[in-house]
Amino acid sequence: QQQANRELVRNLAHEIKNPLGGIRGSAQLLALELDDPQLREYTEVIVAEADRLQSLMNRLLSSHRMKRPAPLNIHDVLEHVRRLILAEFPAVDIHRDYDLSLPQLTADREQLIQAVLNIVRNAAQALEGRGVIQLRTRIARQVTIAKRRFKLALELQVIDDGPGIPEEIRDTIFYPLITGRDGGSGLGLSLAQTFVEQHQGMIEIDSRPGRTCFTILLPITDRT
Repeated sequence: QQQANRELVRNLAHEIKNPLGGIRGSAQLLALELDDPQLREYTEVIVAEADRLQSLMNRLLSSHRMKRPAPLNIHDVLEHVRRLILAEFPAVDIHRDYDLSLPQLTADREQLIQAVLNIVRNAAQALEGRGVIQLRTRIARQVTIAKRRFKLALELQVIDDGPGIPEEIRDTIFYPLITGRDGGSGLGLSLAQTFVEQHQGMIEIDSRPGRTCFTILLPITDRT
């Protein structure tokens, strides 16, 4: 399954790279025509996100696809994701329940942004743009992931009050092209899982009507 995921993502990356250049260039040209600084902020967001996606595509297409780990604060990642989601789904209410005492992670920032963004966007789409999403962080102790024991791990939960994941796809929700939404690609959660697993982590799901919770566990390896 992981090999199939990687092959699919690599093929998609080829297709995504080409229009990204056009989007970026058009945003830059549009910025030159805008006199309002507030409107130019939107074009700056488009350019910045196009650059981030271009970097992500280049790394997905590289032969080794090595992570670029660096110390980071998970809440900086979550706040970035929150801003992006609110720009796309302004009627969604995002609650934050952060444990500010969490230590820093050593992780690839772009991969974690993409993984969390895919999960939160999936929740916002399930809510059809209206509802409540909670972002929650805690420390987890004595966690076993893939038969390996870690003394400390970061627990990140994305909780929504939507209709829940259809029972018939719960066991396959992370497979590519599996989606419970009309028009969905079924790629976001598969890519999220791939990035989390590259950080030795795992994703768990608990879903019922009115409450769906995605739990990401990321080991804090420098403290184990």
